[in-house]
Amino acid sequence: MKRTLIYLTIAALAAVSAFAQSSSGNSNLNLTIGPEAAFTALLSTTSLTTAAGGLFGAYTGTTTFTYKIRTTESTGSGVITVQVTDFASGGPLISDLTFNCTAASGTACSSGTAASDSAGVTVVSFAGGVHSADGGDAGTVAWSLVNRPSTKTGSYSSTATFNISAL
Repeated sequence: MKRTLIYLTIAALAAVSAFAQSSSGNSNLNLTIGPEAAFTALLSTTSLTTAAGGLFGAYTGTTTFTYKIRTTESTGSGVITVQVTDFASGGPLISDLTFNCTAASGTACSSGTAASDSAGVTVVSFAGGVHSADGGDAGTVAWSLVNRPSTKTGSYSSTATFNISAL
């Protein structure tokens, strides 16, 4: 009797197992990571001022920014450019505005780079395989404007438009 009960239990479990099913599958996660770039100016206004007591000294000021960039390995490139608008009539001349740059990654512009109101001028250039820090990298543009006696008195402004691209 005991042996029969054991055989019946085994047979019952075998019958249940014959109807139970399980399955598993795989899914490959594929992606292509391409070049990307983002730019943020940390202040919306950069004031150009002269040194205290400096008669006809240059007007200077610094624009601070952060950027994130990833360029294509070996064949990629990237650039941050800036283009300015003209000051109002009688105001400073764009031809008197120069800048120099710093950047945590890439190649920053040289001292005395001329600003332009007709085309973007390179602030930072990037080679292939450049990757900024995950939180972004920092950079600056230090502006210098010649203080000419012939410039009319008044308040003037120019908009500096920055662009970033990555290939």
